[in-house]
Amino acid sequence: MAFYNVRAIVVGVTPFGDADKSVTLFTQERGAVRAIAFGCRRPRSPLAASMQLLMTLDVQLSEGKKVDTIKQANIVRVPRRLTEDLAAMAYASFVAEFVREFLPEGQPDERAYETLSMVLEAFETRNPRVTALAAVWQLLEFTGMQLSIERCIRCSKKIEGDARFHEGAGGAICSDCEAPPGAEPFPESVRKLILRLRDLDWKDETPLKITVKDLLEAERILLNHVHHLLGRELNALRFIRQL
Repeated sequence: MAFYNVRAIVVGVTPFGDADKSVTLFTQERGAVRAIAFGCRRPRSPLAASMQLLMTLDVQLSEGKKVDTIKQANIVRVPRRLTEDLAAMAYASFVAEFVREFLPEGQPDERAYETLSMVLEAFETRNPRVTALAAVWQLLEFTGMQLSIERCIRCSKKIEGDARFHEGAGGAICSDCEAPPGAEPFPESVRKLILRLRDLDWKDETPLKITVKDLLEAERILLNHVHHLLGRELNALRFIRQL
C-alpha cells in the first residue's frame, strides 16, 4: 500500500455508506483525486472537521486499486465567509462543481490550482457573483474547451468593435466574415467584460466597473457554453436560484 501527501482543495463531498464520505480533492500534485474518508461522519473522527467543501488541506492518502483512501488531513485554510454567507457559498459551490466536471483526474496543473486558490481568497472580500463568473471564465482556459472571444473564429483576426457570436461555431465572428444562421449580436462592451474577467488579476483590489446588462449577458454566454459542453446545467445553479 503506497502512501502519498498532497496539498488539496476539497471540491466535492457526498455521503458514502453509513459513516463515510466520498471526497473530490483538487491537488497541486495530481490534479483531481477522488477518495474515500472512512468514518469521517462520526463526530469523534479526526477527519470530521476537515472533510468540508472548499477547505484547503494537507492530506495523506493511500493508493487503492479502485479508489484512494484519506488517512490524515490537516486544515490549512478555512473559507470563513463561505461558512457564514449563503450567497457566497452558493456561488463558490458553482465554481467547485465546474472543477469537478471539467478538470481531469490525475493530470496536475499547477496554474489551475493556483487560480482556484486565489479565487477562494477572493470570495472572502469580493462580490460572490462576479467572483464566480470570473473564476469559471478563467478555469475554462485550462480545459481546452474555451470559446474564442478575442479573435474571429473564421479568419482569426483580432476583433474590434461589435461582432456576432455563435455558441455552436465556437465563439465570436468579426464583422468582415459571414456568420452562420443563428448568430447573435456580440456588443463590444460584453466582449471586453468577458476578457477582463478572464484576465482578472486576483491580487488587484481595484473595484470592477460593470453594468448589470453586460454582466447578465456575459453570464448567459458562459452558462450556455457550460450547458452545451456538459449536456445539462450545473446542479449548483438550482441552489443559486433559490437565494
